[in-house]
Amino acid sequence: MPQAGGPPSEGGDRHRGNGGGRRRDDTQGLPRSERSICGVAGSSPSGHVPLQRLAYLVERNASVLTHAGSRNAFDQTRNSGRAAYNMGAFCGQPPDDPRFEGEPLVTCTDNLVHHLNRVDSEPVQEIPIELCEQLIRRRVFDSARLFGAWYILVFDGTVQERCRQGFEEGGKSGGKAGAPYRYVLQCGLVGPRNTFIPFMHEHVDMHDPHTEKEDCELNAFRRLSERIKQRFPRMRFCIVGDALFCVSTVLDRCAEYGWKYVLTVKEGRQPNLWEELLALLPHSPANTLRLWKGQDGKEGLRDFRWVSDLFLGTHAVSTVLVGEMVPGGESTLYAYVTNFLITPDRVVEIIGSTGRERHLIEDYFNTEKNTGVGLGHVFCAHPTGSKNLFSLMQIAAILWTLLYHGYLMRTFDWVARSTQAALARSIAEGLRSHTLPAILPAPGQLRFVT
Repeated sequence: MPQAGGPPSEGGDRHRGNGGGRRRDDTQGLPRSERSICGVAGSSPSGHVPLQRLAYLVERNASVLTHAGSRNAFDQTRNSGRAAYNMGAFCGQPPDDPRFEGEPLVTCTDNLVHHLNRVDSEPVQEIPIELCEQLIRRRVFDSARLFGAWYILVFDGTVQERCRQGFEEGGKSGGKAGAPYRYVLQCGLVGPRNTFIPFMHEHVDMHDPHTEKEDCELNAFRRLSERIKQRFPRMRFCIVGDALFCVSTVLDRCAEYGWKYVLTVKEGRQPNLWEELLALLPHSPANTLRLWKGQDGKEGLRDFRWVSDLFLGTHAVSTVLVGEMVPGGESTLYAYVTNFLITPDRVVEIIGSTGRERHLIEDYFNTEKNTGVGLGHVFCAHPTGSKNLFSLMQIAAILWTLLYHGYLMRTFDWVARSTQAALARSIAEGLRSHTLPAILPAPGQLRFVT
């Protein structure tokens, strides 16, 4: 994959890191992640990656990238037309490979699941993190950092997959009878042009054998935040989450790690804070701002009111109310707590770039569930295989975001007139209808259109 980042320089792209600028070859791609993927595929004592195992991983990403809908749907067309020839080309396996026995074939996804059941889930879970880490080093997220400093990290949980007969372990249950679904806490980085890049995730499927209590999102947040701090100890993060995360335990963790936060607050979740906010608003007449413009430059009216130095647990916070009215008379009230200093010249950027962009993760989940990607559908009965399939889904989501926003949207005018789902299915049809050339031209630099 080519370099992603700032504008091209004469004579080639440059990567500016701690050691200064140096030339990079467009074909060098993301080598660390490529090595990790090959490591998950498994290598022989000679160091070569078995093509069949590598094909399993490419096959999973292909089913997600083309919005096949489910494993069964992908299996039905996996050997149609030129699909098998092109899949072999991706894996470095030409049509005349003797293992094809004369005709290229793509194995069914049951073999993929069989392989992933035997692969430790932790190394697979590291691959999306490595992809994001390399994008961070290449400054892809710089334009999306709040005040040029804080990486915006959005948290939310979702159903990973529904249960079916045969689930034996893992997942959240409604009692001791079994597990009706598997749940996952996802966090992602807000990228250029309000894109959402999956970053890290934590599976909510652990049980305490002593208390017989189920896992929950807040426990998953504690584990996930600890992993983030260990992996990126010096990075500045601003945590964005819904009202579930507006509790003292989350604020304690942010204070410990030096993170900022902008969290949704609801009256029923924090009644004491809410009552104090309403009582003190009339006494803070200077803490107000009105804009005759809606979110993201749309038509509308926005009113900002805030009270500083309220206490949530032992933490002094600022609570911000945002009333929005759009043409036609519809109005909405939003409320947030934050440890940022709120002033009239900062409130719009803080709330507009964080709390009001929390919908990005919800939109991401909706896309993954309802456009053929497969989130929420049955993956497999085996818990390890299910975790690995989810991690591969995140890898495919990152690659698709880079392809769509970093290349296709910038290069082809007609892409803006097509939905991403329709475009993905068109790519799938193209892979079935045409044979890829032996040598593909390099797509050039990946840059987000801003």
